Parts: sequence; structure tokens; C-alpha cells
Amino acid sequence: MDDVVQSAMKRWPEVPAVFGWLRLDARGQWHLIQRDAPGFDPLLHQRGEPITSPAMIDFIGRNYEGDREGRWFWQNGPQRVYVNLDAAPLILRVLESNQHANKHRLVTHTGYLIDQIIDPCVDDQGRIFLCSELGPGMIHDLDLAQLRLDALPGESAAPWLWQWDSEVHGKQQFPLLLIEDAPSHYGFESRPL
Repeated sequence: MDDVVQSAMKRWPEVPAVFGWLRLDARGQWHLIQRDAPGFDPLLHQRGEPITSPAMIDFIGRNYEGDREGRWFWQNGPQRVYVNLDAAPLILRVLESNQHANKHRLVTHTGYLIDQIIDPCVDDQGRIFLCSELGPGMIHDLDLAQLRLDALPGESAAPWLWQWDSEVHGKQQFPLLLIEDAPSHYGFESRPL
């Protein structure tokens, strides 16, 4: 978290948190929901407008984390802005190694590299979720083709095997358990209140 943010939190410790103003979509794009805009209708405007400023996106990413209740937020100075999540708290991209095209790394939509893959699962929509040292995430749908997924015939509990050649840990295999609900499985809130 930025020093200026920590300083603001100490200076103004009683600033109330806000909910329903920021959304993270399934591709890692932040959206501002301008609830105070004239004519705001929650049904029509709940998707929000994309945040496109690179400086703002970077600032949000550096000051984004989860609390003990599984609610993810952006600490905007002294004010905590809780985030509505379309898929997961972190959206993960697959990076190829410069030296070895078959070796990969995962990076969060906030720009941090993942070192540990914990409890990877697949849902009924074919989305791959996992937990890491940085929290729960979902692999970006455009990067699924870079993963080696093999069906396991006759295995209903682990229908897929993910073959992962990591720059950090070498070759790994992960059975992908089928889950119904990523938020309850990984303990995060999609719509914090």
C-alpha cells in the first residue's frame, strides 16, 4: 500500500467505507459506477464506465487487497472503496518466458507475479480459478488456450488435468476439481455490503 495512503488513513481514521462504486469485470478491467450522476438508475448503470487512465489503474492496483471477511477493496486515501467482482478478486494473465516459450508465469491484473498455485478448479462455464499467495483469482478467458488441459476419462471428481510448465517450479500437474460457486469455494464476496 502506498505511503501516502497509509498516512491518510492515520490522519483521517473514521472515513466511512463506500459500496457499489467500483466494479472489476472478468477481464480485469476496472469500472466506476457513478451512483451520484443525474438520472442514475441502478438497473441501467450498474455496469459502470471503464477506467482508462493508466495512472489511476496503477494506483488502484497498488492499493487493492482483501479483508478478513473476503471483501476486496481499493484503499483510496482514507476511504475504503469495496469492489463488486464479476468473477474473482484477481484476474490472471499467462506470460511466456523470454528464454523458453513452453514455460509460463501467471501475473495478476494489478501487475504482480504469482509464485504459488493452490487449489485450481474449473466451474461449469469452463472458467479456471485458483488461489495463490496473493489471493483467489481466475485465469483470463483469452489465455486459456495457452494452458494444457487434458480430460481425464471416467473421472467425475477431477474431470480435467492441468499440465503447467512453470518458469518458477518446473513441470506440474494439477487435477481441476469441478466447483459450482467460486466465491463460496475460495471465500470471497462478489457483492460486498
